[in-house]
Amino acid sequence: MNWVSWVMLAVGLIIGVVAGFAIGVWYLRRSVTKMQMDDKEIVQMARKMGMNLSPRQLQMVKQQMKKGDMMKKNNPLPTPGIGKLGNLVNFGKKKDAKKVNQTTAKKR
Repeated sequence: MNWVSWVMLAVGLIIGVVAGFAIGVWYLRRSVTKMQMDDKEIVQMARKMGMNLSPRQLQMVKQQMKKGDMMKKNNPLPTPGIGKLGNLVNFGKKKDAKKVNQTTAKKR
């Protein structure tokens, strides 16, 4: 085999892998949107993952499944405890001392 054959083999392999990945993602999204689960099954699946869903979070999960947004990174599953702990978006980031004092003063 000469070098042209090796290049064509490599290009064909790369194209096959990319096409297979794209078809797999398309098929998975399609199957998620067509999947019908009742509330008990969704709650049971969430409990297996260590989460207890509130009724509001359950509705959000059902809407995401209906739209097919479960596979997108920008639309994650609802996390329990956001209402109890406040805004978790800034969790772990350093806060300004003035802002912390203002928020603690408001709570008092």
